[in-house]
Amino acid sequence: MRMLKIFPASVVIFYIIHSVSTWNMWQFKLPKINLKRDSYNPWCYINECCNKDWINFKRARLQGNLTKYLFGQPFVDAAVNALAAHYNPYFPSSKALTLSFHGMTGVGKNFVSKFIVDSIYRKGFKSKYVHQFIGRMHFSEQKDVKQNKELLHGWLKGNISDCPQQLIIFDEVDKMVPDILNSIKPIIDNRDDVEGVDYSKAIFIFLSNTGAHIINEHYHDLYFKEGKAREEMKISDFETFIEKVAFNEQGGFENCDLINHNLIDHYIPFLPLEEKHVIKCIKNEFMLWSVANPAQEHVEEILQDIQWGPEETKIFSKTGCRRLGQKVATLVDKHYRHIAFDNEKNEL
Repeated sequence: MRMLKIFPASVVIFYIIHSVSTWNMWQFKLPKINLKRDSYNPWCYINECCNKDWINFKRARLQGNLTKYLFGQPFVDAAVNALAAHYNPYFPSSKALTLSFHGMTGVGKNFVSKFIVDSIYRKGFKSKYVHQFIGRMHFSEQKDVKQNKELLHGWLKGNISDCPQQLIIFDEVDKMVPDILNSIKPIIDNRDDVEGVDYSKAIFIFLSNTGAHIINEHYHDLYFKEGKAREEMKISDFETFIEKVAFNEQGGFENCDLINHNLIDHYIPFLPLEEKHVIKCIKNEFMLWSVANPAQEHVEEILQDIQWGPEETKIFSKTGCRRLGQKVATLVDKHYRHIAFDNEKNEL
């Protein structure tokens, strides 16, 4: 009598799911299984896990999105290179990667953060390994500093213990009370581990308006007084100014140990946007409504609503590309409704 071979239930479920996916019977796209791995958890086939199927840096995707959607920011390549180095499998990072984005409102800091997240995590901002703290919402009360420092340190330790490849964004750092960020100094320091936890695979991104006025003024001087084109400027032209202003201005970086101990890996200045950059933003917004060739008069109508500075030259948008989406949507409804309506019908 032939004996039946008994397989573990997890193996049976694994091959059932794999077989069904190869028949292409389902309408949604299932992830590919890497059968070359020594082991594979079937649970991770449809549920997000801390592995390369769900967390995998795609440099080409990030570079492509930046080229297509970001304008006038030549220094973001430094962030791309830093991420590539952080994920280099042959030279593992010795510390958590820390990026600090500085510039005025509307110049692309949040935009770039989103593209970074999308290039690493398959679920993007919906990933359980991506977290965002907002200064004025989470860390704006001086009376809560001690408690918040303890909570933040404990929360980071717990999450990074579960999955080392966490990405944490601190937005509106300039709206945070001082001393909060000092609690993460041991976490991003150059150590193999802290209290048994390895933090070297984590990424911290800080977004701040701190130093925006210095960036704008210095760019204006380089452009007009020294005759330097935007593309000819170097990140080193701004980095020292940003570091000094961030350390001395009121906000989350004020007298901060992260700066004092040189634990911010890269200060990325975001330059003010000129008219040519704003026009590209406007046309991109029209493209979202499937309007490939908006009338020049409609582009000019939006440009007239924008405030420009500084007073002596008026070459920079004071709000960058912010609020353009609402202005474009109004014009689309007024002048291009038939295109938007046809697009909706095609999608249905």
